[in-house]
Amino acid sequence: MIGSLRGKVLRIDGVTALIEVSSGVGYEVDMPVSSLSELKIDAPCFVYIHHVVREDAQVLFGFSTITQRSLFRALIKVNGVGPKMALAVLSTFSVDEFVSSVLQEKASSLEQIPGVGKKTASRLVVELKDTLKNFANDSGQSLQSKQGDVSSSDDRFSDAVAAMTALGYKENDSVKYVKLVLKEEPSLSTQQIIVKALSVISKGGR
Repeated sequence: MIGSLRGKVLRIDGVTALIEVSSGVGYEVDMPVSSLSELKIDAPCFVYIHHVVREDAQVLFGFSTITQRSLFRALIKVNGVGPKMALAVLSTFSVDEFVSSVLQEKASSLEQIPGVGKKTASRLVVELKDTLKNFANDSGQSLQSKQGDVSSSDDRFSDAVAAMTALGYKENDSVKYVKLVLKEEPSLSTQQIIVKALSVISKGGR
């Protein structure tokens, strides 16, 4: 499965970016407006990918941060919410704004999302409230804020998080522990980061 792409933006059509990777292959990636706005034609880019394999097609969804991708994955698990609506959510709200609205049970504010009516807005709050608590720390800040000085385009950071999730750890937990390790020892290699992160988890996250 494709987890990320690094390359050059060839063109943007609507909500789809064509990204050429180093091998010369171009991938069409559907993205929320908030992520597309950060791309520039003929400029290098890095995006996290959610790869969907269907009987009749393979579809790539791209995001500028790993937290956006985590929220997208949580959204498409909600009954009646598909990828198109999940992209609409991320195009309308930042991760922080959406998480805050759900945790505060402000269903009415979610009705501004295209395609979301009163019933769907209420369903989003009910089905995501417990899940999205994992996106917030004690002060109500999302993991997007907690990444701090660790760049989402850092190869070691993204590779370590990808490895952790492949081992079965939740993506938001992987971000948390990898960031913690890098904050304490910023010069570690990817393998060393993973080993340290697993050690922290085995000790109860301390």
